Amino acid sequence: MYLVRHQIESGHSLGVFDSEYVLKRDESVAEGGKLYWDLDDPSADGDKLLEQMDFPLVSVALAYDGINPLDPQRMAGLMACLPAFSAIYRTLTTLDKRDPESWKPKAAGEVLVRNATSTRHEYEGQGVMKNMARAMMFAAAEKGFRGIEIVCLSDAVTHVWSHPPEPFRGEIVCQFHTATFEEQDEEGNLTNPFHPASQMATKVYCHLR
Repeated sequence: MYLVRHQIESGHSLGVFDSEYVLKRDESVAEGGKLYWDLDDPSADGDKLLEQMDFPLVSVALAYDGINPLDPQRMAGLMACLPAFSAIYRTLTTLDKRDPESWKPKAAGEVLVRNATSTRHEYEGQGVMKNMARAMMFAAAEKGFRGIEIVCLSDAVTHVWSHPPEPFRGEIVCQFHTATFEEQDEEGNLTNPFHPASQMATKVYCHLR
C-alpha cells in the first residue's frame, strides 16, 4: 500500500518488536516472520487475522517529512474505500485557523507528519504507543525538526501527543466530534458522514523547539 510504503521509505517511521516472540509456524522461520492473510476469505474475523500474523512486529508509528507529502492521486483508491477518512482531514483542514506560514515546512527536516499508528490487540494497554510516540519526539528533535503534526482519532493518542515530556509542548490545533458534526450535501441537506461513529477527532501539533 502506497500510504505505508511512502512513510517507511521516509526513514522516520518506527516499529516495536517483541524480542521474546516465538514463531508459530515452520514456514515463518526462514523469513523471520510471515503474514498468512487470505484476502479472498470473507469469513476472516479479527481473531483469525491476528492468528495469521506470525511475526514479532507488534506496533508501528508511521511518519514522513512534511516537505515530501503524500501524492493525492496515489491516495485516491484508499480515499474511495474510506470516504470518512477524507472527510476527517478535510474538516480539520477547514477548522485549522493557523497562518500556514507559521508552521508549514519550507525545507526538509522542519516538520514531521505522523500519520497512522497501530498496536496488536494482545499488546495494548502496556504503554507501547506512548513510549513509541515519545521516542519519535526525541528522535525528530535530534534530527533538527521543529515540530510534529498528527491527526488523532483516539482519545489516548490525543492525550499523549498534547501532553509531551519536557522540553516539548503539545497544542490541540482544532477538533470536532463525529457524533455532532453536520455538513451540507450537494442538495443542501444537512448530513453526518461519520454516523454512527462517536469520537473526538483532533489535529495536534507538538512543538519540539
